[in-house]
Amino acid sequence: MIVTVYIDESGTHESGVTVLGGWVGRMGQWSSFDPLWRKLLKQNGLDHFHSKSMRQSKGQFRGWRVFEKFEFTQRAAEIALKHLEFGFTIALSDAAYDQHYVAGHRPKEIPLDTRYGLCFRHCLSHVPMMAKQAFKGRELDINFVLESGHKNAGDAQRIFERVKKQGLTNPNEIEIVEMLKTLTFEDKARHPGLQVADINAYSAYQHESGAKVLEIGTIEDPINAVAEGKRIQKVPVFRLELREVELLTYKRFVLNEIAERRASHVPRKPAPKMPLGSIEDDGS
Repeated sequence: MIVTVYIDESGTHESGVTVLGGWVGRMGQWSSFDPLWRKLLKQNGLDHFHSKSMRQSKGQFRGWRVFEKFEFTQRAAEIALKHLEFGFTIALSDAAYDQHYVAGHRPKEIPLDTRYGLCFRHCLSHVPMMAKQAFKGRELDINFVLESGHKNAGDAQRIFERVKKQGLTNPNEIEIVEMLKTLTFEDKARHPGLQVADINAYSAYQHESGAKVLEIGTIEDPINAVAEGKRIQKVPVFRLELREVELLTYKRFVLNEIAERRASHVPRKPAPKMPLGSIEDDGS
């Protein structure tokens, strides 16, 4: 089964918290969702959706009143909650990143992940297995789509390629790696999946920054609880947070890789020369 995960970010610009938001669906689900999304845009006189423009009442959203913005996001959420498999948010505070990941030993051989990169790494660590549970153990080919042009897109690409090659710090890493197929970067204006992921990311950012509660109901601690989440809500939205234990684990992974590299480059000492007349030297 082909599954696509659309992901967008919010709050990565010195805002105190970095958030990724995403939606997961199989090919048929996205095929049903896309025309309904485009119909919603047309009904509201929009070419595409961008949360920042709506928030600032710029561009196509110039003149929109608060209740109009609320109604649009509510209708958008309804379409997603009816036609997709599940959503998720991933949050990383700047304070946790600085204290538990960047602090202490900062290696030079391998770059530490950016905040955006760490959130994406956490996504790779958990979302594939959540999808496996949601789709009842079927064999999955999972494709990830992120917005093009992001300053840390290269970080996500590096992490994706490395995980596919060397695995994760996860007991299920072999199964996860086998599910990972492609990572592409696309124009948000052309992909409804990225636009609805934008709504998820922005709504989660508003919640994480304390501005307001999530507009989409969120279920905490989803690992091994997808079935339970679906009993609570047909299309659940899970919240993942990078805390101390995850951050220390990911940093240890980097430090272990450095140690392995150093060990593999230690030059071998030449064997000592045996003096003439020794047992190994028969004098011939």
